[in-house]
Amino acid sequence: MPVAAIPATEAARLSELRSYEVLDQACDLSFDNIASLAAQLTGCSAAVVNLIDADRQVSMAAHGLPVGELPRGLSFCSHTILTPDQMTVVPDARQDDRFSDNPLVKGPPGVAFYAGVPLVNPQGAALGALCVVDYAPRDISESQQSVLKQLAQTVMTTLELRRAMNRIRTLSLTDGLTGLANRAALLDGLDRAIAAQRRGGTPFALVYLDLDGFKKVNDLEGHAAGDDVLRGVAAVMAARQRVGDVAARLGGDEFAMLLAGATPEASLALATDLAAAISGSASAQPRGVTASVGVVSFVTPPSGLDHALAAADELMYEAKLAGKNRIAHREHAVTTVAAIPSFS
Repeated sequence: MPVAAIPATEAARLSELRSYEVLDQACDLSFDNIASLAAQLTGCSAAVVNLIDADRQVSMAAHGLPVGELPRGLSFCSHTILTPDQMTVVPDARQDDRFSDNPLVKGPPGVAFYAGVPLVNPQGAALGALCVVDYAPRDISESQQSVLKQLAQTVMTTLELRRAMNRIRTLSLTDGLTGLANRAALLDGLDRAIAAQRRGGTPFALVYLDLDGFKKVNDLEGHAAGDDVLRGVAAVMAARQRVGDVAARLGGDEFAMLLAGATPEASLALATDLAAAISGSASAQPRGVTASVGVVSFVTPPSGLDHALAAADELMYEAKLAGKNRIAHREHAVTTVAAIPSFS
């Protein structure tokens, strides 16, 4: 069985596909409706909205067939994406050299007829196909082809709207200067961490830091130099961010980091490393910028968002009052204040 060729622009195509953030997500009801209409209006037994990933075909919706995955090598639609400017029609797959020995043809479900319209985005990438299938040889009229093409355009319109909404949401949760999450994103993550702890006892920690000496940089060197420091701090935080963590700029020279599933010992170790790296970073060191850090390890849930933020903020001020360039850490009611090891 000949496997479909890989498009010359495969890397760019996959990048476009993943920008929609729909792979491995729950099926959208609108796609289900489109698949149902495609089958009804073409008189076919089944219709599927398929996306072609690197090594698999992912069904986003289906009518008359189960939603699922197939190896890309078995996919009819992997052939369809090779001709993004035209529809692929296979009147009898049993007589077509590309598909005659395909397990989907020789065995269940016994595909005989296939027609697929490429799902092409505005950037020209063929993401997959809207296809209809039947279990006996047949043809498809021009009017049915026209209907299928219109429905494929509706699929792409829906995908474009979803991508636009995702981008708007990302922008609304991102700090424009540093690229870190913003306060709203941190609160969202914190809310989810509290809920997870109440459900299953999963620990988490909140690191709250304020830069020491930052105002002096702005006053003496200007805001451009201050922005450079903020971006440098963001880079240090981003480099230490694990999957599930949220590193955020809260505003001005205040930052926070939500550590998901972190033990008290791990939280203090990360905060110590973070503060030492900030004081020794290329953007901060020549200007004498350091960080005062408050760390709260929640082994039991706080009463709410305000409680969690206030606890970490209080410890940050405690570290600052103790002489700056300090870390104050609390687990339950235990508070310790320690000097940050010198950066070398």
